[in-house]
Amino acid sequence: MAKELQTDPLLLEIACFNYDSAIHAAKGGADRIDYESGGLSPSTDVLARLKSELLIPIYAMVRPHSKSFVYSDSDFEIMKSTLLSLKEAGADGFVFGILENGPSPTFSVDVRRNKELVVLACGRPCTFHRAFDCIPESTWDEALGDIVECGFSSILTSGGPSGNCAVDCTQPLATLVQKKLPSLRSDPGSDGQIPNIIVGGGVRSANIAMLRRETDARFFHSSALSSIGESANKDEVRMMKMALDAAVP
Repeated sequence: MAKELQTDPLLLEIACFNYDSAIHAAKGGADRIDYESGGLSPSTDVLARLKSELLIPIYAMVRPHSKSFVYSDSDFEIMKSTLLSLKEAGADGFVFGILENGPSPTFSVDVRRNKELVVLACGRPCTFHRAFDCIPESTWDEALGDIVECGFSSILTSGGPSGNCAVDCTQPLATLVQKKLPSLRSDPGSDGQIPNIIVGGGVRSANIAMLRRETDARFFHSSALSSIGESANKDEVRMMKMALDAAVP
């Protein structure tokens, strides 16, 4: 599992939906870009252009549609070919998450398919995105074990049911950040460490310091959008970085 260490510096990842947004995010001081197109897989041409111009890592979304996180066989074939194309275009990592239907109305992690995509990433880190928020808290331990088995380095989550904001879920997020699993199926000799928790969902300069203090998380995700448009506001990115670096957990 390619994994950032918990002792690494604080990290601010900005979700960017177009070329201009990524440029603004980088100028504002973002540590990493999560590049997507309206929550779906982005253009490889734009990704290649950004990789030629920016020095910070760019992770790319792999998602064929927004209907759900449960995918058909044809959807999965598209995801595999998309990941390979994005890797060829220079993606430093990937963001995806595949669920399967559990006992109604719950979902579980599709271990086989997620693991296959992680293997295709060839060591480039993979983030299990907010599909995690569709999984009920009562089955988190099982889901975390599955995500570890798949080889993900990080989990992007608001800490609550899909649609919630991180500020409403600080206690569950703190629990996730500190959680250890008694036995990891992929590495029984490990210390039980789960993938890094990336806090996302309504993260802004006005609340990021509080989220850092209340959750002890080291990784944060935001779109940093202005009140209008779909481009990150570089001043908001800069203010988030300053607030995060100044926050004391």
